[in-house]
Amino acid sequence: MIPPMIFYFSATGNSKYAAERIAAATDDHLIFLRDAVRSRSYRYDVSREQRIGFVVPTYFYGLPSILTFFLEKLQLSGYRDQYVYLVLTCGGSTGNAAGQMAKLLKKKDIALSAQFGVRMVDNYVPLGQIADEASAAQKLDLAELPIDDACRAIRAKGIGDYNRFRGVAAELFTAVAYPLYAHGRSTRPFVVTDECISCGLCQEICPCGAITLSGGKPAWTKSKCVHCLGCLHRCPTQAIHWKKADEHRGRYYNPRVEP
Repeated sequence: MIPPMIFYFSATGNSKYAAERIAAATDDHLIFLRDAVRSRSYRYDVSREQRIGFVVPTYFYGLPSILTFFLEKLQLSGYRDQYVYLVLTCGGSTGNAAGQMAKLLKKKDIALSAQFGVRMVDNYVPLGQIADEASAAQKLDLAELPIDDACRAIRAKGIGDYNRFRGVAAELFTAVAYPLYAHGRSTRPFVVTDECISCGLCQEICPCGAITLSGGKPAWTKSKCVHCLGCLHRCPTQAIHWKKADEHRGRYYNPRVEP
């Protein structure tokens, strides 16, 4: 039997860590959205599966654009009201991201069975400082409990809203903030300094192919990207910046997961 599948997206390791923990607890198979989109893999036979999971970060209290793009093209043959769940990782709160997910799935005649939230390390450097190593470790320790709770509920196919991190006025926050992301995501503010060593990692990991090396240096060849900031956080010499506003705000990748 084909193992149940978990579709996940992660740029700095938080959602990858949660997805791997859930997969280990449920014996599920992981599918990285970046790879699925690159290979144009949008058709999946779920006729023999009992669970279908999605694990993604929250951007501006909503869903990352790569997930919305993927869902628009997703085709699930053999769907028969299986258990479908969403796990949202966040730095603060998830807002109404699950509400967005439910609407997108409904267009496919798929029902969202359950939602979960996991608060981890906030890494959106355009707006703030990255937590120091000790503080980040403490936040990751605290994330273990909601991940464990999610694992138990998913194994039991628990139905409903298990998300304790939606925040107050979740719908309002998403309605106000998310359009800034949905209609923004400009690549123009990215800056590359002389510290660049032309390793090409940014081009390799960009989920939407927005980066190419030009003269050995990264150039953003698309006007918009997912705005995951993976290129910025994972640059080995910290040569990539967002308007240079992040110059002294640190970088982050979840130390509990392999890049």
